Amino acid sequence: MFPPGLRSLLVAIAVLCGITSCVADGKELASPKPWQTTTTRPLPPTSAPDQSEGLDGMTINSPDFDPGGEAPALVTCAGQNLHPAFQWSGAPPQAVELGITLSDQTDPTNPLLLWLMAGLDPQAGVLAQGDLPTGAFETLNDYGQPGWGNPCLERFQTGRRDLQFRLYALDQPSEISPGAPGNEAWDELAARSIDSATVLMRITAQAP
Repeated sequence: MFPPGLRSLLVAIAVLCGITSCVADGKELASPKPWQTTTTRPLPPTSAPDQSEGLDGMTINSPDFDPGGEAPALVTCAGQNLHPAFQWSGAPPQAVELGITLSDQTDPTNPLLLWLMAGLDPQAGVLAQGDLPTGAFETLNDYGQPGWGNPCLERFQTGRRDLQFRLYALDQPSEISPGAPGNEAWDELAARSIDSATVLMRITAQAP
């Protein structure tokens, strides 16, 4: 048996050592992440609105789906794999060119460009389903693939995806080259635009 005074000293040293071992490296236990406690990591919430107007009321919509609604089969790999039809109005009078992008905004901190078409006539007011009008052109997307339909989202990832179409109005030609890298073209289009409007489409993919 240790003398009472020595026993108290040893207890104090043990407690002090225990505390020191917990904090000496400066680390704290982190709270568990959702994907660490579940079998499937949930998709982050989107911050994209179902629809937004431009500064002076420019709008874009589609007769093929409601704003924020489910993508029709025709735009997916399960259907015809064509871009939907669009209608727009309220383009600025000084606009000489329009461009449309489709981006995956499910994770707004890491958007993915899925489609870009530019060279559209602001006065046309419509883009027919699957059409590439005279003077218009498409670029590559973030997957290095041209045009619409690649990748087919419903084939490689399950869950709900929030896909945003954005209409850009430009008062000077975009000078983007057909088949240009997606992110470069997207940055150029956004930098040159004087106004934009959006409409959201959602796609729900089921596990095979």
